[in-house]
Amino acid sequence: MGKDSTKRAWDKLVLATFNVNRLVNKTVEVLEHLTDEGVDICFLQETFLKEADTAKLQEIRDCGWGILSNPRKHRSGGGIGMIFNKNLKLKSNGRVKKYKSYQVMEVVLETNSGIIRLIDVYRPPYTKKARYTECHFLEEFSEYLCDLSGKPGTPVIAGDFNLHVERPKDLYPAKFLSLLDQLGFIQCVPLERTHNQGGTLDLVITTKVFKDSITSINIVESGTRSDHFLVKFVVSVSLKTSLNDTRVMNYRDFKSIVVEDFKADILVSDLCKRDAWCSESLDESVKMYNSILLELMDKHCPVISKEMKSEDKGKPWMDQDLKALQRQRRAAERAWRKGKGQKDIFVNLRNKFIVIERQKRITYNRKALLASAGDTKALYKKVYRLTGETTQERPHGNDTKKLAESFKVFFADKVNDIRLGIEEEGSHIGGNLSSSENLESTYSGPSFDKFHSITRQHLLHTISKMSNKFCSLDPKLFQLSC
Repeated sequence: MGKDSTKRAWDKLVLATFNVNRLVNKTVEVLEHLTDEGVDICFLQETFLKEADTAKLQEIRDCGWGILSNPRKHRSGGGIGMIFNKNLKLKSNGRVKKYKSYQVMEVVLETNSGIIRLIDVYRPPYTKKARYTECHFLEEFSEYLCDLSGKPGTPVIAGDFNLHVERPKDLYPAKFLSLLDQLGFIQCVPLERTHNQGGTLDLVITTKVFKDSITSINIVESGTRSDHFLVKFVVSVSLKTSLNDTRVMNYRDFKSIVVEDFKADILVSDLCKRDAWCSESLDESVKMYNSILLELMDKHCPVISKEMKSEDKGKPWMDQDLKALQRQRRAAERAWRKGKGQKDIFVNLRNKFIVIERQKRITYNRKALLASAGDTKALYKKVYRLTGETTQERPHGNDTKKLAESFKVFFADKVNDIRLGIEEEGSHIGGNLSSSENLESTYSGPSFDKFHSITRQHLLHTISKMSNKFCSLDPKLFQLSC
């Protein structure tokens, strides 16, 4: 994902597969590595992410990437996923069959020439915890490839297969390559080492027909602490949609309204005629109220459409000192890869960058939370964003009657939850707080027992001091009230 990704033509994509060997403890260095290599989509293996790691996923998004995660659910370790340029639209297929000998996930990318089905695969080696041999894998992978042939789109399969295909005469590599050939697939990675201990373990597979569309396959020695190398390749493809770097915003210029003219039009409208309200039902009256006010708003303050460029805030904690250190780290890495510098110098700068970047990110987020002190709503909004959690989903839909009923149930449940909480709290001090007699006997604090009438002027003064909040569905703004 290069710096000028919003200006590129998008007639090709840079893809990669990478066994990161724990993304959770090397997030920054992995993302930096992918950025340096200009990767748009990366197939990840051994992420070690869990379903509860929403904060880690949000950390990746804060760094300018999108991520789809498929964790291993029934035991620790493993896990696969895809990190991608946030401007791309990828859709995960959650209906893929689960297999015992390997993990697989499918992601769909729409292009001008049709669907490309991106498939991430991780086959762990045989261990005491994973007692599945190469024979088991070949049986299950054959079943998957046969099922895949019936799905729309061109498949691009990549991942860590833990098969030494650089020894094609060995029993299981030979059976594996023969299986691919029989079903019309081909393995594209050169028979070079993709692991620091040797062996072509990380593979890229596609159909024989699509093979020519995959070019520039390059095995890049990892600049991270992973023992696997980055396998990078280019796919010639034209995207169906352009980047999401612009959006259309509709708004009204309320400051341009001449309030006196607006009031005058209201006074001569049907809203101020008693006869117009007498024969109307409640629903018809509301409809008339909204339509007349919207018509007047369109006259005095028409809707304006404006195309806005999406603001990319990047990483706000990346100050000039950290950017300078980043440039030093990248220069040291280039020197090492060209054989003109020592790897130790690059590693030291990489580790220093990781530590300082984390410190500055924590400091930035801490200050952001402190800045919301006293504003509970803003504070919780920031906390939810940092942790990747979402608030309780509110009812939604186009059917107004069903939506109204859903909101009734939604708020009734909230009230019932509050009452149950009060009763449970009361049970700890004895008695049943649902009884008014118990409330009077157990409560000894201040009470509201004296009331007096207020004047119209007092009520208007109180309302005028309230904040001018309104709903986007309101036909007339609060500050324009007569």
